[in-house]
This record gives sequence, structure tokens and C-alpha cells, in this order.
Amino acid sequence: MNQPETLCDIPAKQNSERSLKHIAAWTHLYGHAKVVAGWQFVFSVPFALAMSLIALGWPAAKVVTTPLSLLFGWIDVLCLDRIQTNRKKTAAKMQEEFDCELFGLGWNEIRCSAPPETEVLNSAAEAFQRKPAKANHRDWYPVVVGQLPLPLARLICQRAAVWWDMAQRKKYAHRLIAVVAILIVGVVAVSFTADQRVRDMVLSVYLPIAPAVVWAVREYIRQTDAVAALEKLKAQIEKIFGEAISGKRRLDEVGLLSRNVQDMIFDGRSRNPLFFDFIYNRYRPEHELRMNEKAKEMVEDALAKRKQWAGGL
Repeated sequence: MNQPETLCDIPAKQNSERSLKHIAAWTHLYGHAKVVAGWQFVFSVPFALAMSLIALGWPAAKVVTTPLSLLFGWIDVLCLDRIQTNRKKTAAKMQEEFDCELFGLGWNEIRCSAPPETEVLNSAAEAFQRKPAKANHRDWYPVVVGQLPLPLARLICQRAAVWWDMAQRKKYAHRLIAVVAILIVGVVAVSFTADQRVRDMVLSVYLPIAPAVVWAVREYIRQTDAVAALEKLKAQIEKIFGEAISGKRRLDEVGLLSRNVQDMIFDGRSRNPLFFDFIYNRYRPEHELRMNEKAKEMVEDALAKRKQWAGGL
């Protein structure tokens, strides 16, 4: 005899005090990491472009602009990048704990090491609460998943998290490479109008601008690699979900697969490059709408096939 169907409590649980504290904490830490990333951008692009223009207008300044460009390049690699990585890893662990508690998944200590310390969690959450402007963090995942049992609802939420991250990175990567390319082409075009020898142009213009080129290419490659990995993971989640609602997989088998999916999500959060908040804020309303539309579609598809998967409860 089949067990009675139990609907998930994700919609209510994600708005609990503890859940909202997790969201506030990782938002603060990711924000700090993005500030560091902002300084990396300033040193690598606007600063490098300014050094090139200064050296172009005053050739004698290259004895200062060239070593300064190299110095800030080393500061980026040896200092700023490490700070950003540490903040990002801590924030990813808080996000992982939030998901594990919400989705009923055990903590994978082998993959994630120890859970975030309570003191760090509370401190970061309180720091966020002290900010004058606070984002609405309620209903983090689509509330429509409350119509399904946990194994199916969890997959929809995991897919939503992956799709959201992927969609933002696509927009960021395209705009990043376009803006930086325009700036660099502009500097190079100006350099050709100056009456300088090739050797002087290399020292005065192209060498100072090199960090900007390296930063732009590195960020674009990292973002597109992250998008490719997220697209692959999204396809896997959709495949598992489709097999589950069609009765090809028992729902009690989906838990292990969801744990594997969650491991991949954590890896992406802790390793993938950041993008600035203007992308998140600019597209949040549209992304929320699309995310909820897709979640509703998946829920309706599952409910239409209830007879095929209900026996696997």
C-alpha cells in the first residue's frame, strides 16, 4: 500500500527567521567580495587605461606609469584575489547550509568542509541589517513548489538556482567584453594618432594597458566557462525531474541524485567568478518572473502525471 503524499514545507520554511538570517549573511559577504572585485576592476581597467593616456600625452611619465601598472597587477594577484576568494567561499558555505536545511539534505563535509561558524553567520547577518537599504529576501525559491512532495520540489528549486545564476552570467559576460573592448580600441586608436616610434608606443601605451586586456579576457573566459557548466547541470536536473515524474525513477531514489546536484551547485558558488550587483538589480524583476513561470510549468507537468510518480513515494 502506498504511503500518503506529503507536500513540502519549502515555501514557509524559507521565510523563517533562521533562513532569512542565512540570506542576509551571505548577501553581506558576497557584497564585500564584490567590493574587492570592484577594486580589481579599477586597478585593471580604468587605472590601466588612464596610465596609457597619461604616458601618451607625456612620454616622460612612462618611467612612473609602467612600474605602477605592474605593481597594481601584482597587488591584484597576491592580495585582492585571495581576499575575494575567502569571502566567496564563506558565503557559499552559508548558502549551502540554507539549502541543505531547506531541502532536507545532509551536510557533505567531504565536499564543503565544516559548516559556517555561528559567530561568523550572526556577525555577517547583523552587518547586513545595519545597512540603510535592505533587499526583500522573502520567497527566495518559487512558492508554487509547495504543491509537490519534497523530492520533486527540491529539483525545481535547484533548477531555479542554476538557471538564475546562468542567466545573469550570460548578460554580464556579453556586456563586459563589449565595454572593455570599446575602451581598449579607443586608447589604441588614439595612440596611432600620436607621432611616436613603435618602441615608445609599446612602453607608453601597450604595456600599461596590458593588465586591462588580461583582466577582460580572464573574466570573459571564466564567466563563459561557468555558463557552460551551469547549462550542463541544468540539463541534468531537468532529465532527472522528467524521469521522476514519468515514473522511470522512484522518488525515494531522487534524494541521492539531488545531493550530487547540490554538490555541483556548491562548487560553482565557491569557485565561479563574481559579477557586479548592477546586473542582479537590473534584471531581478524579469528573472523572478521567468523563474516563477518555469516553476509553475514544471509543477503543472508533475501534477498532470501524478498517477505515474505517486506510487514511488
